[in-house]
Formats: sequence, C-alpha cells, structure tokens
Amino acid sequence: MHSGMRVGVGLWLALLWAGAARAEESAESSLTVEASAGHGYGLWSLLGDVGVGETTFLTLGYTGARPEAGTAATHQLSVGVDHLAGEHWLLSGAVSLGLPKGSDTRLTPELPRRDLPGLTARTGYGSQGLQLAAGYDSAGFKAVEYGVDAGLGLGRYPLRRQLLTVSDGATSVRYEREDVLWVARPTLGARLIWEGRWELGLRAGLSLYSEDPLTAGQFTDAEWTALETRLEDQLAARRLLSRLRLRQLRDLGAAVTRRMADVNAGTGFPSAPARFDLKPSLTWRLNARVRGQLSYAFTRYVPTQGVAHVLATRWTVRLGEPVRVWASVALQRDVPEDLPAEASGLLTLGGEYTF
Repeated sequence: MHSGMRVGVGLWLALLWAGAARAEESAESSLTVEASAGHGYGLWSLLGDVGVGETTFLTLGYTGARPEAGTAATHQLSVGVDHLAGEHWLLSGAVSLGLPKGSDTRLTPELPRRDLPGLTARTGYGSQGLQLAAGYDSAGFKAVEYGVDAGLGLGRYPLRRQLLTVSDGATSVRYEREDVLWVARPTLGARLIWEGRWELGLRAGLSLYSEDPLTAGQFTDAEWTALETRLEDQLAARRLLSRLRLRQLRDLGAAVTRRMADVNAGTGFPSAPARFDLKPSLTWRLNARVRGQLSYAFTRYVPTQGVAHVLATRWTVRLGEPVRVWASVALQRDVPEDLPAEASGLLTLGGEYTF
C-alpha cells in the first residue's frame, strides 16, 4: 500500500491498484513509516492498515509535524475504513483528531527589580476532520488502463490566542480569545496506465474557508496596538509581532488546507494557507523491484501570499515480497507577492512492511 492515508488520497489509489489481487487473496495488513524534512520543517507519520475481510481494511494513523524550531509539534490521530466494492470501486471514509497545541513567543522578559512581569503571546489550535472518497479503476489487462477518484475533506479548527504574564515563575492569563475556522477541501484525481509500465497522473485540490485564514485566529489590529503600547521598544515590538504572525501562518498553512497528512517532498511544505493546488506526475516501472516518478506541484496560496513550485523525484525499491522502501527529493520555490522568492530543498524517506 502507498504511504498515503496519513488520511490521504494515496491510500485510496494504492488500494485501487491492488484491489483485484487482494480480493482474491486473504486480507493483508501493513505498517508504513515516513519522515520528511526541509526548510526547518519536520514531519513524521505512522500508518497501520489492517485487513478485516477480503475487501475491507481498517486504517489507523498518526502524523506529527513541526513547522519550524521554537514551535510546538502538531499531533494528529486518524482512523478510517476502506471498502473494495467489486473489482472497480473503492469507497473510503476517515475521521481525524488534531490534539490541542500551543506555541509561546516571549514579547518581553520579566524584570523583577522594576517589579515588571514578563509578557508572552501564546497561539495554538486543535482540529477535527472528516474525509470521504470514492475511486474507480478499470482494473483490466488491456494495454491502456485508467482510474479516477474524487474526495471531500471537512475540517474544524478552533484557533486560540492568549496573552500571558510571567511573574516569579507563575503564569497568568491576561487575555484570551478563540475563533473557529471551517475548511472544505474537494479533490479530484486521474491516472492513465499503458503497457503496465508507464503511468501519467494528475491531482487537483481546492480549499474553501469559512473566513479569511490570514486573519482568523490572529491578533487583531486593535490587539496589536494595545500590545505595542505595553512594550517599551516599539521597533522591537513590531519585529516580534511580525515574526509571531509569520510563525502562525506557517504553522497553520499545512493544517488548514488538510494537507498536513499529505506533506512530503512530492507536494512541498506550504508556507501559507492554500487556495488551490495542481500536481501532474509521470511514473515508470524499471523492473519488478524498482519504480521511479517525476512530478511537479503548483500551489496558489490565498490572496497576497503568492505561489509555490515544487519539482520532485521519487524512487521506490521492493526488498523482497513484504518490504519496500522509498526516497523523495525535491526543490521548492516559494514566490511571495511582496517578498523575495525563496528556494529550499526537501527530503522524504519511508518504508512499508506487509504481513
């Protein structure tokens, strides 16, 4: 099975690819691990796929992510069911729970001699999600075969922000606010296979938000002004608050697009919430053990945040019947609208054991 569900589309396609064969065999189970890193971003995932019948599979997943040093890691748990309906259809459903997290940014240090408490801004969020998908595969033995799939993800994100004072080691909440952001993400995918050796794929996704994700959960202008008046160094205050805002956007970028589970060297690491993304790919099977892929991913972020381009290659090697491993490397180029373009390298390593 593909490294995919991390509640993702990869699982649906992988099961479709193997659907006809699995329906004729006893149910198999597998364990998949994957880790990605680049540009200060780290992500790791663990997926268990348990056969509970010849055509039904239970998936249990965990994904962790850290968008940059100094921020709290995001932890997401998921459970799903995949059912092969005949030789051609796969129906999938999954629910996910992102554990509440918070990251602190120290605005001012505590000054005991002046009897001034320290001031810290804390931002964080949790999440609850639902994923539904259906896929069709021609599942034949012709020279040219095809598959299509469609999915819909729904997510709820309680976004919290707090101002804390620190005095003599004790922390007190001086201000607290929570906004709820809803996200819907429809996706479409298609693939064309010829001679059992070449595969051309195309995936697209659109993210719809209940409100502007650039402002939801962020400190308002009035709150920024109030904060600045409490800080002695106004220039330093603006720098700190600007850094805090960028950290929030980067932290939330992958999560609110429902892409935290899909982030790797093939898709890139979003630096802001996405509006839509498009990914064509070409896969070729060199022999029974080695498969290579070349892909390009384009992401249009929400207005004012620019675009991203990711060019990637992925190589998968089967080490005997039960084990396969893969590695992906990519070059990502983010092009903000009001800042210089930024390039970064990405790396993903993964493996799967089937039993």
